[in-house]
Amino acid sequence: MLISDRQVEQFRDEGYFVTEPMWDQDQIKRVSDEFDGLLDQNMRATDADPVASDKDRELARLRPFIGHAHMESDVLCEFIKSPIYLEACAKLIGPDADLYYNQIVVKAAEKGLAFGWHQDSGYQQTEPLAYITCWTAITRAHVENGGIWLIPGSHKRGLITHTRNEKDSSKDADIQDDAGAIPIELEPGQVAVFSSLTLHKSGPNRSSDIRKSYVVQYHVPGLINKRTGKTWGDCYPVLRDGERVDVAVPEPVTG
Repeated sequence: MLISDRQVEQFRDEGYFVTEPMWDQDQIKRVSDEFDGLLDQNMRATDADPVASDKDRELARLRPFIGHAHMESDVLCEFIKSPIYLEACAKLIGPDADLYYNQIVVKAAEKGLAFGWHQDSGYQQTEPLAYITCWTAITRAHVENGGIWLIPGSHKRGLITHTRNEKDSSKDADIQDDAGAIPIELEPGQVAVFSSLTLHKSGPNRSSDIRKSYVVQYHVPGLINKRTGKTWGDCYPVLRDGERVDVAVPEPVTG
């Protein structure tokens, strides 16, 4: 058992819990190396894109997000079915679960940009609304290098209105204050598991080290985009009847 009853209770009450390190150093290094290759590929593609803006190029260097990473790497496709993730699905979602979305999130040393308060559900309303986010530290994540903060219990507020922030290329939650916010500092291999309704943010990277994280999200099968009424997300089965499943990777549904 990787997730205790106490942690499940904390998730219900506070909207999150944090695991112990779940992978050994060699496994984390293998993932980190995959990140490096995909980040370099992303940066070169952005530089070569004739319609990419200066802002696009800045983000590709200082705060790149690379989505659907499981489609680009066999290593990451295997990683998203790690035991800790599948147990989180089983205990917090149910015996059947799909990958909703996964993205590489990196903050460059000394210049990595901040990301404002938001709920993951604030980016796209779905039915059902809530799912789980497994925010995984690939390098150490702490306050100085742009680690995450969250507000315990904020998942109980329901979905908060979000407003597009063009300056930071984000959607920010319309909240009046962040009373009760706490930093979540993680060692490599630790996972912060939280509800898609839990308010969280990350600060700038002021350290001399790059900050790498892998954000992996899961939901019930057949998740619907509330705007279109159609299925939505990576739609990649990982758990059926409480058991891991391995199937061909489908194209994500993003329309």
